Amino acid sequence: MKPIVEMLSPLAAAEPVVCEVVRGKDFGCVWHYHPECEITLVLQGGSERLVGNNISPLTPGDLVLIGSNVPHDYRNHPQPGRPATGVEAIVVQFMPQLPGHEDWLQRSSMKPIRHLFQRSGQGLEVTGITRLTATRMVQQMLHEHGMKRVISLLQLLDLLSHSEELREISSPVMPQPRPGASDRVGVACEYIASHLPEPIYVADLAAIVGLGKSAFSRLFKKSTGRTVPQYVNELRIARACLLLAETDLTVSQIAMDCGFVSPAHFQRQFREHQHCVPLVYRSRVMRSS
Repeated sequence: MKPIVEMLSPLAAAEPVVCEVVRGKDFGCVWHYHPECEITLVLQGGSERLVGNNISPLTPGDLVLIGSNVPHDYRNHPQPGRPATGVEAIVVQFMPQLPGHEDWLQRSSMKPIRHLFQRSGQGLEVTGITRLTATRMVQQMLHEHGMKRVISLLQLLDLLSHSEELREISSPVMPQPRPGASDRVGVACEYIASHLPEPIYVADLAAIVGLGKSAFSRLFKKSTGRTVPQYVNELRIARACLLLAETDLTVSQIAMDCGFVSPAHFQRQFREHQHCVPLVYRSRVMRSS
Protein backbone atom coordinates (compact mmCIF):
# COMPACT_ATOMS: atom_id res chain seq x y z
CA MET A 1 0.00 0.00 0.00
CA LYS A 2 1.77 3.14 -1.18
CA PRO A 3 1.07 6.32 0.81
CA ILE A 4 -1.03 8.84 -1.07
CA VAL A 5 -0.20 12.51 -1.47
CA GLU A 6 -2.54 14.68 0.56
CA MET A 7 -3.41 17.99 -1.10
CA LEU A 8 -3.08 21.33 0.65
CA SER A 9 -5.92 22.24 2.97
CA PRO A 10 -8.29 24.91 1.60
CA LEU A 11 -7.45 26.92 4.71
CA ALA A 12 -3.84 27.11 3.57
CA ALA A 13 -4.83 29.72 1.01
CA ALA A 14 -5.90 32.06 3.81
CA GLU A 15 -3.63 31.06 6.72
CA PRO A 16 0.15 30.52 6.54
CA VAL A 17 -0.25 28.23 9.57
CA VAL A 18 -3.30 25.97 9.51
CA CYS A 19 -4.64 24.95 12.93
CA GLU A 20 -7.77 22.80 13.08
CA VAL A 21 -9.68 20.61 15.52
CA VAL A 22 -10.44 17.09 14.30
CA ARG A 23 -13.48 15.42 15.89
CA GLY A 24 -15.44 12.34 14.90
CA LYS A 25 -15.40 8.59 14.91
CA ASP A 26 -11.88 8.61 13.43
CA PHE A 27 -9.15 11.02 12.36
CA GLY A 28 -10.40 11.14 8.78
CA CYS A 29 -7.05 10.26 7.24
CA VAL A 30 -5.35 7.36 5.50
CA TRP A 31 -1.70 6.33 5.03
CA HIS A 32 -0.48 9.56 3.42
CA TYR A 33 2.15 12.28 3.22
CA HIS A 34 2.25 15.97 2.32
CA PRO A 35 4.81 18.76 1.91
CA GLU A 36 3.69 20.54 5.07
CA CYS A 37 5.21 19.78 8.44
CA GLU A 38 2.57 18.69 10.93
CA ILE A 39 2.08 18.88 14.69
CA THR A 40 -0.67 16.63 16.07
CA LEU A 41 -1.94 16.80 19.64
CA VAL A 42 -4.32 13.94 20.49
CA LEU A 43 -6.86 15.02 23.11
CA GLN A 44 -9.15 11.98 23.09
CA GLY A 45 -9.46 8.54 21.52
CA GLY A 46 -7.33 6.88 18.90
CA SER A 47 -5.84 3.40 18.85
CA GLU A 48 -2.49 3.77 17.07
CA ARG A 49 -0.31 6.05 14.99
CA LEU A 50 1.93 5.11 12.10
CA VAL A 51 4.94 7.30 11.37
CA GLY A 52 7.46 6.08 8.82
CA ASN A 53 8.18 2.48 9.78
CA ASN A 54 6.89 2.75 13.36
CA ILE A 55 3.51 1.68 14.73
CA SER A 56 2.74 2.82 18.29
CA PRO A 57 -0.37 2.86 20.49
CA LEU A 58 -2.05 6.21 21.03
CA THR A 59 -2.88 7.77 24.38
CA PRO A 60 -4.49 11.14 25.15
CA GLY A 61 -1.86 13.84 25.30
CA ASP A 62 0.25 12.32 22.52
CA LEU A 63 2.12 15.17 20.82
CA VAL A 64 4.16 14.60 17.66
CA LEU A 65 6.02 16.72 15.10
CA ILE A 66 6.15 15.12 11.64
CA GLY A 67 8.43 16.49 8.95
CA SER A 68 7.69 17.27 5.33
CA ASN A 69 6.68 14.28 3.15
CA VAL A 70 6.92 11.72 5.97
CA PRO A 71 4.24 8.98 5.50
CA HIS A 72 1.90 8.76 8.49
CA ASP A 73 -1.58 7.79 9.63
CA TYR A 74 -3.68 8.08 12.80
CA ARG A 75 -6.24 5.36 13.47
CA ASN A 76 -9.09 4.59 15.82
CA HIS A 77 -9.78 0.86 15.62
CA PRO A 78 -12.07 -0.78 18.18
CA GLN A 79 -10.14 -2.13 21.16
CA PRO A 80 -11.11 -5.48 22.79
CA GLY A 81 -12.94 -4.94 26.06
CA ARG A 82 -13.24 -1.18 25.58
CA PRO A 83 -16.33 0.82 24.57
CA ALA A 84 -16.08 2.60 21.22
CA THR A 85 -15.00 6.22 21.57
CA GLY A 86 -14.63 9.09 19.15
CA VAL A 87 -11.48 11.09 18.63
CA GLU A 88 -10.47 14.69 19.20
CA ALA A 89 -7.18 16.21 18.15
CA ILE A 90 -5.59 19.52 17.22
CA VAL A 91 -3.63 19.44 13.95
CA VAL A 92 -1.21 22.21 12.96
CA GLN A 93 0.24 22.26 9.44
CA PHE A 94 2.82 24.64 8.00
CA MET A 95 5.44 24.81 5.29
CA PRO A 96 9.05 24.78 6.56
CA GLN A 97 9.84 27.84 4.39
CA LEU A 98 8.55 31.22 5.50
CA PRO A 99 6.77 33.08 2.67
CA GLY A 100 9.21 35.56 1.18
CA HIS A 101 12.04 34.19 3.33
CA GLU A 102 12.75 30.79 1.80
CA ASP A 103 16.39 30.90 2.92
CA TRP A 104 15.72 31.70 6.57
CA LEU A 105 16.81 28.26 7.76
CA GLN A 106 20.25 28.76 6.23
CA ARG A 107 21.12 31.61 8.58
CA SER A 108 23.69 30.59 11.20
CA SER A 109 21.42 31.51 14.12
CA MET A 110 18.78 29.09 12.81
CA LYS A 111 20.95 26.01 13.29
CA PRO A 112 18.78 24.57 16.14
CA ILE A 113 15.62 24.96 14.03
CA ARG A 114 17.36 23.47 11.00
CA HIS A 115 18.43 20.47 13.07
CA LEU A 116 14.87 20.12 14.43
CA PHE A 117 13.46 19.92 10.90
CA GLN A 118 16.12 17.37 9.94
CA ARG A 119 15.18 15.19 12.92
CA SER A 120 11.47 15.59 12.13
CA GLY A 121 12.08 13.43 9.06
CA GLN A 122 11.81 10.51 11.51
CA GLY A 123 8.86 12.01 13.38
CA LEU A 124 9.46 13.40 16.87
CA GLU A 125 7.45 12.52 19.97
CA VAL A 126 7.42 15.34 22.51
CA THR A 127 7.69 14.19 26.14
CA GLY A 128 8.17 15.47 29.70
CA ILE A 129 7.80 19.09 30.77
CA THR A 130 8.28 20.15 27.15
CA ARG A 131 5.08 18.35 26.20
CA LEU A 132 3.09 20.16 28.89
CA THR A 133 4.36 23.56 27.75
CA ALA A 134 3.97 22.74 24.05
CA THR A 135 0.42 21.46 24.62
CA ARG A 136 -0.65 24.82 26.05
CA MET A 137 0.97 26.60 23.10
CA VAL A 138 -0.81 24.40 20.53
CA GLN A 139 -4.15 24.92 22.25
CA GLN A 140 -3.61 28.69 22.26
CA MET A 141 -2.92 28.68 18.51
CA LEU A 142 -6.54 27.67 17.90
CA HIS A 143 -7.62 31.14 19.01
CA GLU A 144 -5.06 33.04 16.94
CA HIS A 145 -4.88 33.94 13.27
CA GLY A 146 -2.49 35.45 10.77
CA MET A 147 0.77 36.81 12.12
CA LYS A 148 -0.11 36.07 15.75
CA ARG A 149 -0.36 32.37 14.90
CA VAL A 150 2.91 32.51 12.93
CA ILE A 151 4.64 34.07 15.94
CA SER A 152 3.22 31.37 18.24
CA LEU A 153 4.45 28.67 15.86
CA LEU A 154 7.95 30.14 15.82
CA GLN A 155 7.96 30.25 19.62
CA LEU A 156 6.85 26.62 19.71
CA LEU A 157 9.55 25.57 17.25
CA ASP A 158 12.14 27.45 19.31
CA LEU A 159 11.01 25.54 22.41
CA LEU A 160 11.21 22.19 20.64
CA SER A 161 14.56 22.93 19.00
CA HIS A 162 16.22 23.47 22.40
CA SER A 163 14.52 20.60 24.23
CA GLU A 164 16.16 17.31 25.16
CA GLU A 165 12.74 15.69 25.61
CA LEU A 166 12.09 14.85 21.95
CA ARG A 167 12.36 11.24 20.80
CA GLU A 168 12.73 10.02 17.21
CA ILE A 169 9.82 7.76 16.32
CA SER A 170 10.81 6.05 13.08
CA SER A 171 14.09 4.66 11.86
CA PRO A 172 15.50 6.83 9.08
CA VAL A 173 15.31 5.32 5.60
CA MET A 174 18.90 6.44 5.21
CA PRO A 175 20.66 7.05 8.56
CA GLN A 176 22.71 10.21 8.18
CA PRO A 177 26.18 10.97 9.58
CA ARG A 178 26.20 13.66 12.23
CA PRO A 179 26.85 17.26 11.16
CA GLY A 180 30.57 17.82 10.62
CA ALA A 181 31.24 14.13 9.98
CA SER A 182 34.25 13.17 7.87
CA ASP A 183 33.80 12.99 4.09
CA ARG A 184 35.20 9.48 4.36
CA VAL A 185 32.20 8.44 6.41
CA GLY A 186 29.89 9.95 3.78
CA VAL A 187 31.61 7.91 1.08
CA ALA A 188 31.21 4.77 3.19
CA CYS A 189 27.52 5.50 3.80
CA GLU A 190 26.88 5.96 0.10
CA TYR A 191 28.61 2.66 -0.63
CA ILE A 192 26.51 0.88 2.00
CA ALA A 193 23.25 2.30 0.59
CA SER A 194 24.08 1.24 -2.97
CA HIS A 195 25.26 -2.27 -2.01
CA LEU A 196 22.66 -3.14 0.61
CA PRO A 197 21.66 -6.55 -0.85
CA GLU A 198 25.31 -7.67 -0.81
CA PRO A 199 27.55 -8.74 2.09
CA ILE A 200 29.17 -5.62 3.57
CA TYR A 201 32.44 -5.93 5.50
CA VAL A 202 34.17 -3.34 7.66
CA ALA A 203 37.55 -4.19 6.11
CA ASP A 204 36.22 -3.45 2.62
CA LEU A 205 34.76 -0.10 3.70
CA ALA A 206 38.01 0.84 5.41
CA ALA A 207 39.96 0.04 2.26
CA ILE A 208 37.59 2.10 0.11
CA VAL A 209 38.22 5.24 2.20
CA GLY A 210 41.93 4.55 2.73
CA LEU A 211 41.97 3.79 6.46
CA GLY A 212 42.89 0.85 8.61
CA LYS A 213 40.02 -1.26 9.93
CA SER A 214 40.30 -0.08 13.56
CA ALA A 215 40.74 3.60 12.66
CA PHE A 216 37.77 3.47 10.30
CA SER A 217 35.57 1.74 12.89
CA ARG A 218 36.35 4.44 15.47
CA LEU A 219 35.68 7.24 12.97
CA PHE A 220 32.41 5.68 11.79
CA LYS A 221 31.10 5.22 15.35
CA LYS A 222 32.05 8.80 16.28
CA SER A 223 30.38 10.20 13.17
CA THR A 224 27.16 8.16 13.15
CA GLY A 225 26.70 7.02 16.73
CA ARG A 226 26.53 3.43 15.47
CA THR A 227 28.93 0.64 14.67
CA VAL A 228 29.03 -0.42 11.02
CA PRO A 229 26.94 -3.59 11.66
CA GLN A 230 24.36 -1.55 13.61
CA TYR A 231 24.16 1.03 10.84
CA VAL A 232 23.82 -1.58 8.09
CA ASN A 233 21.19 -3.53 10.02
CA GLU A 234 19.16 -0.39 10.74
CA LEU A 235 19.20 0.55 7.08
CA ARG A 236 18.16 -2.96 6.04
CA ILE A 237 15.27 -3.03 8.52
CA ALA A 238 14.08 0.40 7.35
CA ARG A 239 14.11 -0.77 3.72
CA ALA A 240 12.30 -3.97 4.69
CA CYS A 241 9.55 -1.94 6.37
CA LEU A 242 9.15 0.10 3.20
CA LEU A 243 8.89 -3.02 1.03
CA LEU A 244 6.42 -4.68 3.41
CA ALA A 245 4.21 -1.60 3.36
CA GLU A 246 4.37 -0.73 -0.32
CA THR A 247 4.89 -3.99 -2.25
CA ASP A 248 3.52 -7.53 -2.45
CA LEU A 249 6.96 -9.16 -2.24
CA THR A 250 7.18 -12.24 -0.04
CA VAL A 251 9.13 -12.23 3.20
CA SER A 252 11.83 -14.37 1.55
CA GLN A 253 12.11 -11.95 -1.38
CA ILE A 254 12.38 -8.99 0.95
CA ALA A 255 15.01 -10.75 3.06
CA MET A 256 17.11 -11.31 -0.05
CA ASP A 257 16.55 -7.80 -1.42
CA CYS A 258 17.66 -6.24 1.87
CA GLY A 259 20.78 -8.37 2.26
CA PHE A 260 19.82 -10.70 5.12
CA VAL A 261 21.58 -14.06 5.07
CA SER A 262 18.31 -16.00 5.34
CA PRO A 263 14.58 -15.46 5.93
CA ALA A 264 14.99 -16.83 9.45
CA HIS A 265 17.73 -14.30 10.21
CA PHE A 266 15.52 -11.55 8.78
CA GLN A 267 12.59 -12.65 10.97
CA ARG A 268 14.77 -12.52 14.11
CA GLN A 269 16.25 -9.13 13.33
CA PHE A 270 12.89 -7.66 12.36
CA ARG A 271 11.20 -8.87 15.54
CA GLU A 272 14.01 -7.39 17.63
CA HIS A 273 13.63 -3.95 16.05
CA GLN A 274 9.88 -3.76 15.36
CA HIS A 275 8.59 -6.05 18.14
CA CYS A 276 6.54 -8.10 15.69
CA VAL A 277 7.17 -10.44 12.76
CA PRO A 278 7.18 -9.05 9.19
CA LEU A 279 3.75 -10.34 8.18
CA VAL A 280 2.13 -8.89 11.30
CA TYR A 281 3.77 -5.55 10.51
CA ARG A 282 2.38 -5.70 6.95
CA SER A 283 -1.12 -6.56 8.12
CA ARG A 284 -1.13 -3.68 10.61
CA VAL A 285 -0.01 -1.21 7.97
CA MET A 286 -2.59 -2.53 5.50
CA ARG A 287 -5.53 -2.26 7.86
CA SER A 288 -7.98 0.31 6.61
CA SER A 289 -8.28 3.45 8.72
